[in-house]
Amino acid sequence: MPPGVGQFTELLDALACGAVLIGRGGVIVHVNPRACSMTGYAADSLVGRRLSDLYDEPEDKVLIDLALSDTTEPREGQFHVPTAAGRQIPVVISGRTWHADKTNGSAAGGEAYYAITLTDISPLKKAEDDLRTQYRIIAELSNTILSQALNLKDYSHELEARVRERTADLLQANMDAIYMLAIASESKDEDTGRHVRRMQHYTAAVATELGLTARGAEQAGYSAILHDIGKIHVPDHILKKPGPLTASERAAIQQHTIAGERILAERPFFEVARQIARSHHENWDGSGYPDKLAGREIPIEARIVHLADVYDALTSPRIYKGAWTAQDAAAVIEESTAAMFDPEIVKAFTSLRKRGELDRIAAMGTKGEGPKQ
Repeated sequence: MPPGVGQFTELLDALACGAVLIGRGGVIVHVNPRACSMTGYAADSLVGRRLSDLYDEPEDKVLIDLALSDTTEPREGQFHVPTAAGRQIPVVISGRTWHADKTNGSAAGGEAYYAITLTDISPLKKAEDDLRTQYRIIAELSNTILSQALNLKDYSHELEARVRERTADLLQANMDAIYMLAIASESKDEDTGRHVRRMQHYTAAVATELGLTARGAEQAGYSAILHDIGKIHVPDHILKKPGPLTASERAAIQQHTIAGERILAERPFFEVARQIARSHHENWDGSGYPDKLAGREIPIEARIVHLADVYDALTSPRIYKGAWTAQDAAAVIEESTAAMFDPEIVKAFTSLRKRGELDRIAAMGTKGEGPKQ
């Protein structure tokens, strides 16, 4: 062993990783036990040989000679080392220059050596290979699943079409039930189908103007058709009475809100209709019936129907009065803002009236448009 390197080789031998000490000309000066165990070479078979001579591939030799031609800079990176059995082990290398003093072994000048540590990363490489294999398997499975999904696409479209068709059929069946119930409740009124149609369109138009979704406005509209369903339980002589009502007669009429809610039962489809039936005579200031609700306690659909019902009642002839002009009816509604009606709903109603939307709906209703069969 060259003079001045004994203490340094002892340090290399104590390392938990492989270590090689390279001298002048790239010749191996020392190999620690970990490096011998890693490669399967005995230390005596390596010491005195040029490091590049251990490699068969010309590219490897060139890389090693190039690296050892300038050992002034530290080096880090991945490489591989040959084994006595002819395999190659992937390693992380770290190279540093060490100067030995020929007299006392201190690092204060003298011969320059290059110390290389070798960390076996075979387990990591195996894990990488396993991950690549798993990724390839997953990719193949994904391709298979995608192919199956594409094959099912047409079938899925067919099922979606069937669901849409059945949903449309169910909606139409519910709408038929709504119109039949509405006509039954309004059968004592000469305006029958026209009134419920106008109520549907007035309500949907105001709901849209307020910013409800298209679905919400549509639902409010067809639910408004059933607002007076409870009048089925009110005697004819009270509904058709041309003069003022007595207190008991008025109380009987007011019960139609509770009766309407009860008639519509608990089916989810009629949830909004139930709220409208019960609360469409509640006033914004809390003076309405049957629950004395006020402000936003009243469901918004019921607030809209309340205004639409009053407007249609004022502009339509009744047994006890003639039809008012649209302008006179609108004036009464605007005067009742914040008392009977929600100010925001009155604002939306006024905007629709100024654009002529209410006149268009009223004109539709006068043409005798009845329930669609």
